[in-house]
Amino acid sequence: MRASSFRSSALPRLAVVVGSILAAACESAPKPPEPGAAAAASTAEAPAEPPKPKGMPELSVDSMGPYVGQRVDLAQKDGAEKLAKAIRALPIEGKPVTLLADKKAKPSAVAAVVTELGAAGAPKVIIKTDGRDDLPKEITVVPEGRVSKPPACAVSTMVLKDLATAIWPFGGGMGKRQRKGLAGPDLSHTGEQLTKDIAACSATVAFFSSDDEVPWEMAHNLAGTVIASDAKKKLDTLVLLRAAPVAGRPVQLGGG
Repeated sequence: MRASSFRSSALPRLAVVVGSILAAACESAPKPPEPGAAAAASTAEAPAEPPKPKGMPELSVDSMGPYVGQRVDLAQKDGAEKLAKAIRALPIEGKPVTLLADKKAKPSAVAAVVTELGAAGAPKVIIKTDGRDDLPKEITVVPEGRVSKPPACAVSTMVLKDLATAIWPFGGGMGKRQRKGLAGPDLSHTGEQLTKDIAACSATVAFFSSDDEVPWEMAHNLAGTVIASDAKKKLDTLVLLRAAPVAGRPVQLGGG
């Protein structure tokens, strides 16, 4: 009788203890994730895309090639495509753009950047180069794509591979060649001929270029000579050609 009474009184207490253990186990067990929680977590962990620059970064071309917010190797198969993509991302907003061109840069690299800036909306490009002290260190060029149907007599000039200079009409014809000087192109005699040819044509545009084996400094100095040789200051458009032309032949816009 006493044993039966003990068992009857112990059963409720045992049930309470077991219930407490089960409740504690349920509370400590991890809860299943709510729907959408895993997706939200993975989204939060994904790296955000870098914001586009609010201002125009410093653009430059040196012996390694263009730097337009990122380095672009034009020697790579997709180099031209990467350059175009990088320049399209710039906040140009239809305004002139400044480009720093190192003296040892390749003329083709400088011309490629100018061309793409024009395609992206820049009406003019201000090129700064530490050239000769007697010539402008800053020239303003119009991208080739923004020029159409210039007069056939418009002056075209370039620095050749042997550092001689050539001057001829945009539409083609007999040109004038000046041999190289002591330390580069003979810009003194080249300037004299440019003055005559600019004055003899009604065009307000002139074109310049350089063989790609010649450092950019020579092309920049030739452009400065064109500006200095414009006695009546009638030229309002100076175009850096995208691809080096053949002296004496008609200049083909959109080349390269």
